[in-house]
Amino acid sequence: MFVVINQFKRSAYSVMALFLATSSTLAATLTPSDKLPVQYEVITLDVAGPNASETDLTPNPFLDFRYDVTFTSPAGTEFQVPGFFAGDGNGLGTGNVWRVRFTPNEPGEWQYNIRFLSGNGVAVADNLDSFTAVVFDSNTGTFSVAQADANSKGRLNYADAHYLQHENGEYWIKGGVDSPENFFGYAGFDNTVNQPGGVGEGTMVNGVHHYAEHIADWNSGDPLFVSDTSGVNSKGIIGAINYLASEGVNSMYFLLMNLGGDGRETYPFVGASGSNFDNTHYDVSKLHQWNIVLQHMQQKGVAAHLVLGEQEEGNRHWLDNGTLGTQRKLYYREMVARFTYLNALKWNISEESRFGDALNTSFANVISQLDWAKHPIAVHSFVDNPAKAYDGLIGNPIFSASSIQFSAEHADEFTEQWRAKTSASGRPWVIDMDEVGPGNVGLTDANTDELRRTVLYPVYFSGGNIEWYFGQSGADIRTEDFRSRQKMYRYMRYAREFMQTHLPFWDMQANDDALQGGHANNQVFEKPGDTYAVYLHRANDITQLSVVNGSYTLQWFNPRSGLFDSTQQQVNGPVIDIGPAPTQPEQDWVVLVKNTENPTPETQTGNGQVANEQPNGAQTNNAQTNNEQAQNETSATDQPPEVAAAQPDVVGGSFGIIFVLLLGFWRWCVLLRGFYVLRIQRIEVNRVQ
Repeated sequence: MFVVINQFKRSAYSVMALFLATSSTLAATLTPSDKLPVQYEVITLDVAGPNASETDLTPNPFLDFRYDVTFTSPAGTEFQVPGFFAGDGNGLGTGNVWRVRFTPNEPGEWQYNIRFLSGNGVAVADNLDSFTAVVFDSNTGTFSVAQADANSKGRLNYADAHYLQHENGEYWIKGGVDSPENFFGYAGFDNTVNQPGGVGEGTMVNGVHHYAEHIADWNSGDPLFVSDTSGVNSKGIIGAINYLASEGVNSMYFLLMNLGGDGRETYPFVGASGSNFDNTHYDVSKLHQWNIVLQHMQQKGVAAHLVLGEQEEGNRHWLDNGTLGTQRKLYYREMVARFTYLNALKWNISEESRFGDALNTSFANVISQLDWAKHPIAVHSFVDNPAKAYDGLIGNPIFSASSIQFSAEHADEFTEQWRAKTSASGRPWVIDMDEVGPGNVGLTDANTDELRRTVLYPVYFSGGNIEWYFGQSGADIRTEDFRSRQKMYRYMRYAREFMQTHLPFWDMQANDDALQGGHANNQVFEKPGDTYAVYLHRANDITQLSVVNGSYTLQWFNPRSGLFDSTQQQVNGPVIDIGPAPTQPEQDWVVLVKNTENPTPETQTGNGQVANEQPNGAQTNNAQTNNEQAQNETSATDQPPEVAAAQPDVVGGSFGIIFVLLLGFWRWCVLLRGFYVLRIQRIEVNRVQ
């Protein structure tokens, strides 16, 4: 059962319903007439179908009914969108509401066509000719969509390139976390019970997450619900998302089903026995709550990296004994139908997938056919052996991203290698470096500075993206307080904002050989003749950068503070001498070299987080979180030591003062206005009795 503490309040702008007339004209009526759904916002198309319960055996509401809607855009593009049984529509598992969630990406008049079928196993059937159609008073209709405002970014799409791209043209750099992998093993969700046989949950109350340290990060107006199973509310998990977003984290990797794996408390089913009944019946209230949290993530600018399984044998064989059968097909359909409307989403077949090329491909094909939005699909690799996972997959149009598990010493090597290999295959992948080892350590507060030097910049300046793993001894599935890695979140944000503000990174590639002298871990990321970003592992060496002949400016950027030194040099190619850094030369520095004669315009104005969504009925909270306010008002004593130490170098010059003021104002504006809030609109259709 789903229990609401406070009724979510809708803004006047978001309150809308589209009702279909039951007259012979079958006309659609908008209510209110002066408000329209908006491009990139979410609509729901509900139909009043057969009364059912989530535990019904015959017919099974998840397996023996099939609700699909074909939406046709003003330009004539068709999207076939799968629907799902939604109980009473508000989180209860009994009712007659069948729902489709869809995000229109064009303004103008849209058409829809409903198909509702019944019959044994129809939800996963390939041939639908023999099934019974349910007739509604109107199976077709139209609705209008208003154009989004200029701040809207739209869906995050694969763009036949090494970076994902918003529909407004802006490219995106990922900077996320992939711990805890059992993030949804949360006590505040209904029916979330730790099952025996897992590892590492012993330090958590009842073996599930509470995120008690983040309850204070929950804000008035945020989603608030209570688990009918535990009595725990949503403040901990919502607060954790608020905190991560306030630190610039823009992606989270976690499992949707880990039964038979390491942690054993995350599952969408009504039960965890592994029986055919449990594996084909879904917990409506829990999935309703999951959706509220996922929407809040998007509203806060955090992409969802959803991992569908684990590598442990018990988890691999949980559905259909490890094959592609009814249970697995239904699992994929349910997850895609409920969540693929999210504007920023990545599907991952399995952690450290051991299914092999054939099954990985067949599983991905099912997801791809269901996912009308064509979100990226990836497979997580073995540690330091991406070739085993990817050699048989690259070039296949179903796959568009990596998910590489690696040791720190392979950071730039693997990033550059798989950019090159996938480009050569004709389908360049987004190179996501999603788990840095060694597995028993991962990212800790003690090795943050080391991993900034050996992983963060080598990945970013090789053209990749990153998510941080917290290690087995570093808590991974036991993570309760995300502040334990706060320094790295800030270093990652500094790096990402530097790239988005100052680099045409989507047109750049690694060329470490362009730099002579210095440390072996130095990095060069370049758009030849235009922009060169040089990462110096230590900046007390004399190095020489080979560039296209021309005139350039040279600036020093401090990766520990996120600020530029106030000095700027005028230099000339084809060889530029890069001397010691102006201060702290024993530390790492970034050197930005830009052509002064024909520079590329800096068009990336966003902060790299994703387009937002608002939970159904939830009130948007436009105020900054407490952590965001604290971030903007931080004193030198609150910052990492390197930030405080760097302050005198910057504020001593007018350039530094202007940069800091503009950066602060820009970040504040982008957070509040840069990501268009997606609101859910509803269309209701009544079944003919």
